[in-house]
Amino acid sequence: MSLTRRVFIQRIAQLGGYSAAYSTMHALGLIPATGASELPDLPSDFGKGKKVVILGAGIAGLVSAYELRKAGFTVAILEARNRPGGRSWSVRKGSTVEFTDGTKQECTWEDGHYLNAGPARIPSHHTHILDYCEKLNVPLEVEINFSRSALMQADVLNGGKAVEERQVVHDTRGYIAELLSKAVNQHALDQELTKEDSTRLLDFLQGFGDLNEKGKYMGTLRAGFTRPRGAGPDNVHLHDPLKFSELLAADMSKGEFYEEQIDWQATMFQPIGGMDRIGYGFAKVLGDLITYEAPVSEITTGINSVTVSYTRGGKTQTMTADWCICTMPLSVLAKTKNNFSAEAQRAFTAMPMTALYKIAWESPRFWEKEYRIYGGISFAQQMVDLVWYPSNKLFSPKGILIAGFNAERDEMGAPTPFGALSREGKLDASRAAVDKLHPGKSSLLTKPIYVSWEKIPYSLGCFANNHLPSSDSAYKQLDNPEGRTVFAGDYLSHLVAWQEGAALSAHRAIDRIAAAMRG
Repeated sequence: MSLTRRVFIQRIAQLGGYSAAYSTMHALGLIPATGASELPDLPSDFGKGKKVVILGAGIAGLVSAYELRKAGFTVAILEARNRPGGRSWSVRKGSTVEFTDGTKQECTWEDGHYLNAGPARIPSHHTHILDYCEKLNVPLEVEINFSRSALMQADVLNGGKAVEERQVVHDTRGYIAELLSKAVNQHALDQELTKEDSTRLLDFLQGFGDLNEKGKYMGTLRAGFTRPRGAGPDNVHLHDPLKFSELLAADMSKGEFYEEQIDWQATMFQPIGGMDRIGYGFAKVLGDLITYEAPVSEITTGINSVTVSYTRGGKTQTMTADWCICTMPLSVLAKTKNNFSAEAQRAFTAMPMTALYKIAWESPRFWEKEYRIYGGISFAQQMVDLVWYPSNKLFSPKGILIAGFNAERDEMGAPTPFGALSREGKLDASRAAVDKLHPGKSSLLTKPIYVSWEKIPYSLGCFANNHLPSSDSAYKQLDNPEGRTVFAGDYLSHLVAWQEGAALSAHRAIDRIAAAMRG
């Protein structure tokens, strides 16, 4: 009997479990990658006798070291912090959040609670970072990125009272379907549609918007109900549709289209215990290849070698290598002494760093017990415009609630209304957003942690914005080596701000080194 692909994979799973089946599917091309990897297939002795110094133990640096060591290179990582992962950082009990101005916050949350201060989710199609999690034995769980049970709020909608996301989404869709049906029936689209296509479109719109037999939107079970379905004689009572004019005025499009963005679509994952488990997974494998608390003070790149000066234990030391992969944030690199070209120097400041923040609180899980919201994000048209519910430890007594995740400066560098507030004003705005969505519940919020990435040492920003038209030339410049120095980081990918982008940029850096050695 012939063996089908499905049966073959099932048997692999029976023999080797999930990991074996996943690897087989990946090898067969059944799991598409989000980006093309340029990682060369190098023999285990390819780099024998060659040394590479890597600046930074973020994801790009860790991936670089992991792959280069497999190819026989001697590898050393210099990391300014006392931990691996870079921006892949989880704040938990015992963590200190220190700003460049000396401000410190000590985290005293309960054991097992954490805030992913940087990346907090992994899309299912970011297959390279998922593959590394598998290789490093980093266990994953589902991250619930969107929930129709979460809430939306705007002062001009429903008298300012929050409503379930399903109401906003399906009422909006119903009204749009009704309007388009009217346009078809009034022959407004006759020049665009044949008679047959018009009939087909009307049939589609009736299902799309849950319209009645007259093409009217009168409400839908999809939007929820005010009287739950039960076993008694009383029938279900649907929500009255929200007013279309109010839906338009509220403009809840950020929340309505949130899960439509390719990198925020289900299914999403997170490491069990915090995103920093990935960095520590690499560190466990790499061991003493990483030197912590070793900030770089100078980079001298040449035709045949690179020399790096760094501070360790209050003393300046140097390291010389055949190659350097520099993964330092551009904001830090711009302040570091070097002999790079004038074009590279200009590129360091041509991709502006984003000034994102997160505010998190420890709280009883009122969103689960009283609102039956399990994961996902609620959206409010307020200064703090979202509240993000935890996906881990569902049904436990307490959890970490994120109330605020956005920019403190605009693309021109000017403070946003939130960014212009004092620290206490920002915490007040965070509490106010929770109260708009969950009246009276801000009193349950305790032990706030506020992370402002532009104030985090050795980061000085969250990520370099390479989406701006003005960033194109800087991207092209830094995509090229400077002597024996190759740059890497998520900003040198088209997945900026994602760990997948950092991994892919590391693969490209290795390919550049390999190509130069061959050619």
